[in-house]
Amino acid sequence: MSDHSAFWENSISIDLDTGERLVLRSPQDALYALVSDWPIHDGVHQQRAIDFCCAWLAGRMPAEAVRQAFILAALEAGVAIDDHEDDAGHAADSR
Repeated sequence: MSDHSAFWENSISIDLDTGERLVLRSPQDALYALVSDWPIHDGVHQQRAIDFCCAWLAGRMPAEAVRQAFILAALEAGVAIDDHEDDAGHAADSR
């Protein structure tokens, strides 16, 4: 059975083309960003991340797998991200 926690252990910040910064703390946040704020609309990793988000909502995907799929989608789209997964508590820049 999958981990269906509402929040990731470590958040992800993304910088949008509009200059806005979003802090994503859950697969729900990621899904919203992928379908409403994403700069591309036909990315392979984008679609995979959306599919993972939907699977998470159905209880079939661990939240951390969604997080990793989202990071790949961000890299594919050229979205600037800060992946807050640093043991020292500092933001690890993944641009």
